[in-house]
Amino acid sequence: MPATHTRAFAPYAFNRPAPLSARRGLLLSLSLACLLLAALSGCARVLDPGPAPTHLLLAPAMPAPGAGGALPLQLAVSLPETSRMLDTDRIALVLGGVTGREVRYYAGAKWTSPAPRLVQRLLVEAFERNGRLDGAAEESAGIYPDYRLMSDLRRFNTRMTGGASAPTVEVELALRLVDLKTGRIVAFTAIGRDCSAAGSGLPQVAEAFETAMGDVLARATAWSLDAMAATRS
Repeated sequence: MPATHTRAFAPYAFNRPAPLSARRGLLLSLSLACLLLAALSGCARVLDPGPAPTHLLLAPAMPAPGAGGALPLQLAVSLPETSRMLDTDRIALVLGGVTGREVRYYAGAKWTSPAPRLVQRLLVEAFERNGRLDGAAEESAGIYPDYRLMSDLRRFNTRMTGGASAPTVEVELALRLVDLKTGRIVAFTAIGRDCSAAGSGLPQVAEAFETAMGDVLARATAWSLDAMAATRS
């Protein structure tokens, strides 16, 4: 009697249904991948910065070398104090006359640094250009000054009144000169300048800011130097 051979057939893997837990894991992975792609596409829209803002470089005229002789003194210029409205690199626009209270900001335009920092640097540069002092620097520079110039930035904005076709630029600083040997305020003043812009465009506004700031810088340096000279005479 011929021998009988039994052949064993192993079932193919793809014909066997996957375990329920594995199928659930695969579905979960696909769902997470879809959610991740959707989130990334949403983030791309949220994080898209759009057009870069225009940065205005303020370059007012600086005081000429001062007459009156050298003062063997050093001056530290403090960072101006100011309101929340001006403590920003955005350009403030106040609507209404002197009693106007609505504040807006120019869209797509900024200063190169926050207004207090910008004014501090311009003050230091003005004293350097004048040349009468042994040295002038920002208070954080670590010098050993004889005097400290403290200030409040009260106005550094444009103002648009009803019916006007162009804004008026307003700049005002309140200055306090402190003798660091005694710790006393030896002089105080407020210096301001308003300047009408030739037009409503950013170049005209920047030009008006430079005119107003240049006048304030010239008067602030002259006043400070005269006050220091008077206390040492």
